[in-house]
Amino acid sequence: MPPTASAWADALALAARIVRGVLLALALLYVASGVHVIQPHERAVVRVLGRLRAEAWGPGAHWTLPRPFAEVLRLDAARLRSVVVGTPAAPNDAPRSDVDLWREGVLTAGANLIRARWAVRYAIEDPVAWVLAAQSPSAVISNELRRAVVRATAGMELDAVLRSEIETLRARIEDEVRRRLAECGLGVRVERAEAVELAPPFSVAAAFEDVTRAAQESAARVDEARRAAARRLSEAGAEAARRRAEAAAARDRDLAAVRADAAAFRDLLPRVRENRCVVMSALWQDAVRRALGAVAEIYVVRPRNDGSQELRLWLAPDLPGAENHADVP
Repeated sequence: MPPTASAWADALALAARIVRGVLLALALLYVASGVHVIQPHERAVVRVLGRLRAEAWGPGAHWTLPRPFAEVLRLDAARLRSVVVGTPAAPNDAPRSDVDLWREGVLTAGANLIRARWAVRYAIEDPVAWVLAAQSPSAVISNELRRAVVRATAGMELDAVLRSEIETLRARIEDEVRRRLAECGLGVRVERAEAVELAPPFSVAAAFEDVTRAAQESAARVDEARRAAARRLSEAGAEAARRRAEAAAARDRDLAAVRADAAAFRDLLPRVRENRCVVMSALWQDAVRRALGAVAEIYVVRPRNDGSQELRLWLAPDLPGAENHADVP
């Protein structure tokens, strides 16, 4: 074989080996492109040859056929999503008008229109059901939330919706949305429904605020009066308890004194029966001694015309009104 032909043959063989190596490397890379690493907060739905697999992938490494034979749809299952429906919020510099309220407002039981915006927060619990249930699951959730808001608000009066029973209205909407989404099989878990805005039409907002302010002031005064009444009752109860305790102590003290006197008289009775005069004289002397021992001041009155003289003893100068007594010098 000529040298030139031999060189061409070697070059072609080398080129063929290089092409085969490149093709093999590309094939390996293509096969490796079917490896997917799912993060801890993610779930993945796999569609192979147009058919959806029954189970979603959890966190970790997984392999499936590369594209276009398979498609992997990742979903953030840990993230809370939200949908908001109701009267659009007007910019701060926009004119306040109720022209479009008849289209966006919500009717209460008394046929009153209100401005209402509600939001529902949810998380994807079943990725496969989420993908299979509807072409636009978010639109389904929005429609069901709007339906629940209309149904729940229509069953309550205006004051209840805007003031006194907001939590009741919220619970009804949340239960209705949760029930309806479970029937639709969207594979979501409803966390909470909450009111973004609940307000009367702009044309009557000032009057409604006046009524609300008056109701709040009335409630505040009623609460203040109740607290004052409770405080007065507590003070009166404490004072009554103190007086009852003092009365009980005085009763016990008087009873003890009376019982002691009764015991003394019982002990004295046999001696009185034996010698009445001696005992009565001793008792009289003892009474005089005690009386003279309590004398605060002694006054000797000038002799009278008949020669008699009066001696006055002031026994209790501390008694109330004693200084005004006619016999006090």
